[in-house]
Amino acid sequence: MTEFDIGEFFIHGEAREVEGEFQAVIVMRAKPPLKTVTCHQVEKDRWFKTAEVAAVAAREAALSLKAAVDQGALNA
Repeated sequence: MTEFDIGEFFIHGEAREVEGEFQAVIVMRAKPPLKTVTCHQVEKDRWFKTAEVAAVAAREAALSLKAAVDQGALNA
């Protein structure tokens, strides 16, 4: 798993199973000393048939978020 540094958080993408279907989520882990971890669904109400496809979508979304932050998206 590759984590990306986006300021106050480290993020990575992963698949989460819910009742036999899969969601792509971005997991945000606060930098120490905080230990807060939150998950955010990449696309509301989008479900995937396999964990592998969901994980790929989640990793791509995390990489896109990292790129946006690097380009100043949080500075607006």
